[in-house]
Amino acid sequence: MKLAAAVIFATALVASSAASSSTPFAPKSDPGVYPGGDINPPDGWKTLPTIDGARIDNTTLVVGSGSGTLVHYIDAEYDAGKIKRAVIQIHGENRDAWNQWIYSDLAAKRAATGGSFDRDEVVVMAPMFFNTGDEGAYPFDPNLDSGNAVTSTLDTATVTAGRRSFTHHTQGAPVASPVPAFERRSRVEHRGVHRIPLQKWSTTQAMIWKSIEWGDGSPAYEPADSAGAGSFEALDSAVSFFLDRTRFPNLRKVVIAGFSLGAQLTNRYATFRDDTSQDDRLIFWISSPNSFVYLQDTRPLQIGTSCTETYGNYKYGLNGTLPNYYTRATSRVSTSSLITRYLSRTIFYLVGMDDLSAGLSSCAPNTQGYGHLDKMYYWTQQVVPMLPGSTGVEGELPGDGLVRYVAKTGHQDWKIITSDPGVETLWLKGWYENGTDAETPQSGGTVAAGTPSKSTIGNIHSANTAASGTRATVMALVLAAVGATMALLL
Repeated sequence: MKLAAAVIFATALVASSAASSSTPFAPKSDPGVYPGGDINPPDGWKTLPTIDGARIDNTTLVVGSGSGTLVHYIDAEYDAGKIKRAVIQIHGENRDAWNQWIYSDLAAKRAATGGSFDRDEVVVMAPMFFNTGDEGAYPFDPNLDSGNAVTSTLDTATVTAGRRSFTHHTQGAPVASPVPAFERRSRVEHRGVHRIPLQKWSTTQAMIWKSIEWGDGSPAYEPADSAGAGSFEALDSAVSFFLDRTRFPNLRKVVIAGFSLGAQLTNRYATFRDDTSQDDRLIFWISSPNSFVYLQDTRPLQIGTSCTETYGNYKYGLNGTLPNYYTRATSRVSTSSLITRYLSRTIFYLVGMDDLSAGLSSCAPNTQGYGHLDKMYYWTQQVVPMLPGSTGVEGELPGDGLVRYVAKTGHQDWKIITSDPGVETLWLKGWYENGTDAETPQSGGTVAAGTPSKSTIGNIHSANTAASGTRATVMALVLAAVGATMALLL
């Protein structure tokens, strides 16, 4: 059934025109829509907003061999015969697919003012990777008998695992091991002194994850008959939809674009996507991830004592439990082939020059850098160029790859997507069939910056090292004070 019609208490909401500058389609503040007023509600989204110019689709993209569907926003109307480029814009941890559509639509509209194409020659899709807290944004019934629901009564989807088993590695082939059944997913309501569990059964085939594990390609938690399909398979379905020449006969490029956690997904998808037959029609667009999947054991920063044995485990490296998408592939390739394939793909990287935030700050990702800026710097300036078969020149990416640093910008998806570098890399690069670019529109004011210097990156490292030392000193003092207090009490 149509998700929009079935469940969503949708109120028509549109991006505010007050956010726009004098340059057409170049917002000066976030034009996004946030139902309830929270940009990342801790209890999840309870509705999907209706956005002017877009529609919500829960039927078109059936994923893998199961019956799970990838909910997405897409242009409300388009003529498939006219479409020459499609952008699949992937949200970050806060799962605001509608805003990703808004931002990419604005970027497309400004790109079109350059004169090389019209807005109706391109299409934007923004997938929604629900988590279980988003009840209400996907259809559910708290009173439905489980026999009539499409969700599972087993809590079996763990990171990189199948619905009924997980795969681990031995010296030989991967081995499947059973996963025990867990209690049903439920919420608890307090009625006086009693705690009453309330079941929340999904009534849709929409793919739903438990938390943020969709960012590493993990299988969906629901529906129960999704056959182990996860976010990588979901992207396969979206990409295949657009690459189908019987549907889009004139389409030239598909851009798989992710910001933050969506960029982590895009990086890992570019690493593990098995099909290379139409790579000349694909662009991978990776902006501001908290980590990359490293293809070798070395790291740009020191490996902390707490993760010396685990820093290279997936999702940060190729050790440990790898995605089923890879281990089940018909042509499971070697690490050297993964590297060769990654280097052969067209990949654009973007990050804000002021994005010093760390996202998840823990031992394994901190071996790659302390914030989004230096992680991107190390990856694009030192790591990728020095991979076997790459350029061998620091700062020189292979093939058509490029990196853009966005001036005066932090961890802001809307600002990067609608910036001059965002418009360039999403919509202008390689527009024509001969590979040349579309004409550049009037600047929106948020421009590209130069590559940060080594001293700038070094200062980030020094500042974080000093901060870590201060935190350690404070903790030691606190523990000493607690110990002294306990001694007095004894």
